[in-house]
Formats: sequence, structure tokens, C-alpha cells
Amino acid sequence: MAYTRKYSTTEERLKPTLQFYLYNDSYRWEFTSMVQSHSYDGDINTANESFDISVWNRQVSTDRRNLPFEEGLMVKIVLMYQQEKGRPDKPRELFRGIIVKRSLDSVGQESMKVVDYNWYLNQNEVTKSFKKRRGDQIIKDLCSLADVPVGSIANTGYVFPELEFIDKSIWSIMQTVLSETYLRTGKRYMVRSEQGKLVLREMVVSLQRTMIERGANLLSAKRDISIEDVKTQVVMTGGENPKNPRQFRYDAALKKKYGTMTIIENDPDITGPGGLGTLANALLARLKKPSDQISIEALADYTISAGTLIEVYDEFTGANNYYYVTSHTHSDANTMSLELSKKIEQELVRYEAPAEYNDGSKDNKDGGTVGKASGLSYTSGYVATAYDPKLGGINGNGDYSTTASGTKWTYNRTIAVDPNVIPYGSIVHIYVPGFPQYSSVYLAEDTGGAIKGKRVDVLIKGKSATAKFGRRNVQIAIIEKGKGRADARTKASKWSSLKSGYLKKINVTSGQRFLLSENKSSVYREVIKEN
Repeated sequence: MAYTRKYSTTEERLKPTLQFYLYNDSYRWEFTSMVQSHSYDGDINTANESFDISVWNRQVSTDRRNLPFEEGLMVKIVLMYQQEKGRPDKPRELFRGIIVKRSLDSVGQESMKVVDYNWYLNQNEVTKSFKKRRGDQIIKDLCSLADVPVGSIANTGYVFPELEFIDKSIWSIMQTVLSETYLRTGKRYMVRSEQGKLVLREMVVSLQRTMIERGANLLSAKRDISIEDVKTQVVMTGGENPKNPRQFRYDAALKKKYGTMTIIENDPDITGPGGLGTLANALLARLKKPSDQISIEALADYTISAGTLIEVYDEFTGANNYYYVTSHTHSDANTMSLELSKKIEQELVRYEAPAEYNDGSKDNKDGGTVGKASGLSYTSGYVATAYDPKLGGINGNGDYSTTASGTKWTYNRTIAVDPNVIPYGSIVHIYVPGFPQYSSVYLAEDTGGAIKGKRVDVLIKGKSATAKFGRRNVQIAIIEKGKGRADARTKASKWSSLKSGYLKKINVTSGQRFLLSENKSSVYREVIKEN
């Protein structure tokens, strides 16, 4: 296929520079000269991109701040091009967002985090039902709930018969809708923010792409290739009964090359062989390819961000092809760090219909409570994932037996947390809607590089179980706040009696039933005591 390479050999002095602007309701200030450092980050699996900016904000002759940086104010960053003959490039807006976090010291240094407006997609949880709606129509509706302006939105084609989400963040709903659309159509879509508006575009192989190569703008490269998650055959079932008719797909050439590796998937909304066959084909096409991850350092190019298609040429690593940027970090050192993948693989967030009810009179197999425990104060907004140390290292040190607090991990007890949010040694009750076997009491005793903020990792046994758990919204009640690593070790040593005692204290939902009832367009919870 013919294509045009866009490869600039422009002199360094002609490359665009960044200009920074602060806005309030009445004024605009340029603060480029105040900027001491910056970092521009993005990822294909996050709702928003962000700028971390450090400024010198002290007036020379006084102890006052020079500019009124404040949370909620808008910041714009513009690419400014040198105006020379033959180069008619006009200023271009690179980024627009709001200040969400600041820190300042008595000397005059001030740093801030600026996020684009898609950040609000993660800050809003909703309960919402959709009938006979396409993914793009659902995304528009959700944006209106979060007051996020909408720009160009691609037609995603597939019409969902019915979807229902309960207490889900808007971003997780969008991820689910786009994941399910991909499995049915084979088309990927990227959500981004442009000039303060959410845009949705199909991911396509562009004929014009920037080239990065050794000897020119490539500084270093590293490549990792793996077939660990490859599947060479797929079994697709439909309906609620897993014994329903199935569709089977396989790749004979790859079975011969890599061996037989099978996955069974179920879609409760589809029972016809045609629909199941389409899903099976799409799933096999995604899973049969080895992962090919490339990390590079290159001279900065601010036209490259998450989702951009570029070409890379490095003879030694064999990275000689086009690749998608899965994440990026641009720094004020005029360099950029890019994570690349031969195929675009956004996080696959599958749809799970809400359970009709959770019966609190039944205990789960691990001795927990199926529903919420009354008398506890739950906090929503937590995202839970699952991990099993037997499938890989934890804490980044390759030690498969010891947690960050020095305990030996145990299934149905250990969770990884951000200790700044949930201290080590804390005993918590996690309520997992729609997955009652994991609603139980846990001990906060581990952490991980990706565990930041309101995020927890639940230790679950086995690859299939952790994959099925996936990524989901949960609610957490802290029963007893921990005091640190030593506290975690003490509680782990007598966990059996501790857990049993706490379950007796909090399992007061026995004899109650948590129902989901529908009243017109709203979904609400009732607690009905049984006689």
C-alpha cells in the first residue's frame, strides 16, 4: 500500500515552541517566561491527558504571588512556529484543561497539575439504562451528564438492544461500550479532548505518519515480544446457559507454530450462530497475535500523542514498521518517551448485566457477606482489579511470596492498596456489585506501582478467575484503620480469628434482601426485611 512519510529535517531553531496561558473569567495571562519545567503525559486507556507544570511565581520586589493560579482555572498551551519564508505554519492549540492540583513553597516555587476536560468522565458516577442505542449516541448522552462539551463524534454503527449500568463511572461505561462495539464490528475508537471538547474517532492506518529512525531523531529503543497471552482457538457461547450452542474458531497455522491455546467466552445477549460467529472471529483476531511492545526515547515532537500512528526504524531491535503510540511523556528536556504497539490494544472492559438481586441471607463460599453490611459507611469511586502472584511478580522485585508489608500473601485475605489512601494493616469490607463471591473482609497489606488513589488489587487464585474479575467499580468500608506495616504483620498472623470475629459483627444483613427495582426511568435500591 502506498503512503507518504512525513519526516521533518527542520533545523532545531525552527521547531515549534510552547506558549502557556492562564485564564479566569476576565483576563488572560501569558506565563511562558515563568515556566521552569513541564511534562506532558497521555495513555490510550485513560480518559484524559495532563500537563505537570512548575513555575516561579514570586514578584521580585514583594512576597506576593505574581499570577493567581487557582484550582478550576483554565490553562491553554499553544505550539508557536517560526515565521519564515516557505513555512506558513500558524499557531496551533496543543492542550486545554483546568488546574486540579497545586503545591507551593515559601520561596516562590509553584507546581500544578492541569488535566483536559475529559477528566470529568472519571469524576462522575451514574446509574443509567440505554435501549436501542449506538455507542456514539450513548457517549453523547453521558457527556451531557458530566457537562463535557462534544465535538466530532464518529458513528460507531452497532446498535445495542439494551444496556444497564449501576453506580458506574462515566469513563468505565464508555470503555465498556467501545469494547463491546469492537468485539462486534472489529473497529477501534479513540476518545480524546480537542479545544475543550470530547471527540471520538475511529482508529485507522493513516497514510501519512511521522518517521523516527536511528541516526536522526531516535535516541534509544527497547523491544519485548511475548506469546504468553496468545490464544489460537476461541469457543464462543451465547445466552445464560453455558451449554447453549457454540461457535468454534481457530487458526491452523498459528496452532502449528505456537501450539493449542483455547479460551471460552460467553455473551448472554446473543444466541444466534451468526452473531456468535462474528464475535468469535473478532476475539480470535485480537488474541492470536503476539504482543510486540516497543519503548523508545526520541527528540520531542508535540504532534505525537496517545493513539498516534508513527513509523520506527531501528535495525538492531528489528523495530522496522509502523506502530501505535499507547502512552507518551514529553519533557522540557526536548525529549519524549513513547510506548508503542504493533496493534492497538486498548483495555478490554466487558459488559456485565447487573444482578437482579443480592441475597444477604446467604454467605459466600469464603465466609463473606454477599451484599453490603449495614452499620458500615461505604465509599464509592474505587476501582478494583485482580492479581495472582503465582502468575508474576509483585512489588516489582520478583519476590512471589512476600507482600510490601512483609507478610506472606494469602488468597481471600490480601489486597494491594495505596497506603496513602488505605493504610497498611487496615481491615476493610469490599462490596463487589454483581460478583458476590468476592464481597468480603480483607487485609490491606500490599501495594504496586499502578495502585494509586482509589484503586485496589484483590488477590484471587488463577488466571481465569483474575481475568473474569477484570476491572470493576467497588465500594469500600474501612472497618479498622491500620497503623502501618507492623500492624499488617500482626493482623495477618491471627487473621482467621480476626476475620471470623468481624464477620459476626458486621454480617447483620442476614434476613434482609437487597433488591434492584425499576421505577419509570430511575433505578433505586430497596432493603426489605423478611418476616
